[in-house]
Amino acid sequence: MKANCSLLVLFLSITTGFSQTEQRIITAGSAMTETVCALGLCDKIIASDRTSLYPAKIQDLPSIGYRSSISAEGIISLKPTLVIAEEFYVDETVLAQIKSTGIKLISIKRSYNLEGTKNLIREISLAVNKKTEGEKLIAKIESQIAEANAIIKKSKTTPRVLCVYNRGTSSIDAAGTKTFSDILPYVGAVSAVTGVDGYKPLNAEAMIAANPDYILFFESGLESLGGVKGALEIQGVTQTAAGKKQQILAMEGIKLSNFGPRFGEAVKELTLLIHPDVK
Repeated sequence: MKANCSLLVLFLSITTGFSQTEQRIITAGSAMTETVCALGLCDKIIASDRTSLYPAKIQDLPSIGYRSSISAEGIISLKPTLVIAEEFYVDETVLAQIKSTGIKLISIKRSYNLEGTKNLIREISLAVNKKTEGEKLIAKIESQIAEANAIIKKSKTTPRVLCVYNRGTSSIDAAGTKTFSDILPYVGAVSAVTGVDGYKPLNAEAMIAANPDYILFFESGLESLGGVKGALEIQGVTQTAAGKKQQILAMEGIKLSNFGPRFGEAVKELTLLIHPDVK
């Protein structure tokens, strides 16, 4: 109780003379940040977390930290009128402390599929009074996915894709369900691995057994290997269909993985990459 009272005093002291009509938004989670920006309110964001790297100008703002390092005091001191956080990204105790000061806070549950993206956009657009803009954004995503579906229908293949998350060669994991590999059903592909929930270390034997047609990296991950040449040096890769044909792909990691407002763009981009038979 004493801690909550102290936080309330802090909040009231720093908001004295502050215009109640001015929006000051703090976001926690890259998809939260991107969505606020896509709704036309990027200039209302005063701080964000370390995963929020897009749009690039967000990186010039104060950082509230990353997951367990995020504190209530740090957020309150920035005088936000609204905090938008991805569910489970910020400690529940921290969120409770923020709410106790009277700051408006919404915590958004994530589902890594189209419906989850639409719900994310609708929840945020409602909170920032941009409902019309939110529906237009959803319509754009649905249109991009429809364009991808048209390509898929013309394709004669259903490629097996191995989604890989890595940091150089020291940590190489296969991405299973509840990761960015959940994009595969939307691009006319199937995962080259089954029975993997989250991420699982990838060795040569597992790579050969998966035998993907394509191997998909984050751009940053592939760069850390030295590009396609470095990826081909991973044990087992050259013994797969992807390795033999050098079908090594990379996309911007945030766009590929956060299922945010650029989800439709990511779907269309990946669809074109893995269905080159469709012109």
